[in-house]
Amino acid sequence: MRHALETLFIVLATGSSVAIAAKRIGVPYNVALVIVGLLGVFVNVLPHTPMNPEIVLLAFLPILVFEAALFADGHALSQAARPILALAVPGVAISLLGTAAVAKYALDLPFPVAVLLGALLAITDTVSVLLAFKSVRVPHRLASIMEGESLFNDGTALVLVLIATEMVESGTFDGIGTLRALVVTMLGGGILGAGFGVLGSVVLRRTPDGLTAILASIVLVFAASLTAERLHASPVIAVVVAGVLVGRAARTMLEPSRVLALQGFWETAGFILNVLIFLLVGMQIQPSMLLDEASSIVLAVLALHAGRAVAVYGCFWLLRILQGERVPMRWQHVMVLGNIKGALSMAAVLALPTELPYRHRLVAIVFGCTFVTLIAQALPFRRMLGWLGISLRSDLATDEARATLIVARRGQSELDELLGAGLVSRREHAERRAAFQRQIIASEEALREARAIDAKDQFLEMTLLQGQRAAVMEAGQRGIISLEVAEERLGELDKQRMALMNEEHHE
Repeated sequence: MRHALETLFIVLATGSSVAIAAKRIGVPYNVALVIVGLLGVFVNVLPHTPMNPEIVLLAFLPILVFEAALFADGHALSQAARPILALAVPGVAISLLGTAAVAKYALDLPFPVAVLLGALLAITDTVSVLLAFKSVRVPHRLASIMEGESLFNDGTALVLVLIATEMVESGTFDGIGTLRALVVTMLGGGILGAGFGVLGSVVLRRTPDGLTAILASIVLVFAASLTAERLHASPVIAVVVAGVLVGRAARTMLEPSRVLALQGFWETAGFILNVLIFLLVGMQIQPSMLLDEASSIVLAVLALHAGRAVAVYGCFWLLRILQGERVPMRWQHVMVLGNIKGALSMAAVLALPTELPYRHRLVAIVFGCTFVTLIAQALPFRRMLGWLGISLRSDLATDEARATLIVARRGQSELDELLGAGLVSRREHAERRAAFQRQIIASEEALREARAIDAKDQFLEMTLLQGQRAAVMEAGQRGIISLEVAEERLGELDKQRMALMNEEHHE
């Protein structure tokens, strides 16, 4: 036990250090973790720690999926329902078959094994994509489509992995039985998720504080996941549906303090698990494995992108013809380029039965595709958004104006304190304060021209509310005001924060 705890501590300490450094230099932290994990094992700095696929699939995945679903904007997802479902259901199947067709002839794999490889590579990892979306402003509908697809894609792809594994083991393919199993599994997961979502909303409404709400949400996640697993339904879809319903109910029915406590806990839990998983991903990749299957990995990467391209362009072409649903071509390019593999594909291939034919080769190819897509696509993905003209303009100028405004106002505040303490003359104070005031006027004019400063400027409103909240908390802790008054005022400020967050979701 001591050795296991020491190993876990080393991995977490390394992961946290790499994540901090990556965020400071503007590199996607998941890519940095994979590279450091690979190099750490190669030079014998990090201990060889095998990634247990059952822990990833049964313990980590429900937490990550629920965290994403809890933050998802249910209104935006419902408005983008047709593109999301097109990519998550027929899109996954088309991507699987397209990848399998190329893999069968290019890699000389038996067709059932090629189908299994296609299912493994149909699983997407959107951590890199969503990280880029957070750092670069993109159209809200595009972000909603990709976020919604990632939520439901995992459930569909994992069900197809199980069906393809059974096909490889038996050597037969029952089309009707496969379709029936897929429909039952997905519908079962959706029905169970809806039931647990309604139950969880009722329970959360009756929790007295944030701590009990967090505990109830943890029980809800694993109750939905384990029940779905027991009934042979899709645990991922069950958790996704439950998370979306609970998130919507929490934002409309719970006190803001409990909503913020829930979001803070699940955001922290999701970040910690992502750090741990991606570092472990790097620690599983062996250079010799990549070199031995280098040609197969390159062909598999081409195959998975070919399958993804057919799925994305084909599904949206049909949507335009049948439903009149138009998705800009540039957005479709982003969805193809955002086809990045991650920890879930690796966990799924590691969970395959040890005696399964071609298992060793499948592991090498999936590991290689994960490494290549993370390095070649996730690392420059933010630049790709700029090349495609996806990122919204005037962001840099607005940020620069805001930075100047913040610095100038802080300078005026410091000058006033120095004057009050008698450490600066009135003449020098007046001259320097006037210089700061000129910067403030110029910055405000630039922000007005960009239409970024008005009564509904969410950035400024949120910044002011955070400052006010910190001041009230400090006053309560120092005894300047009573704790009852502090809690009441914090509740009012939290309501205003939640209202701003809801406005931002609906933009």
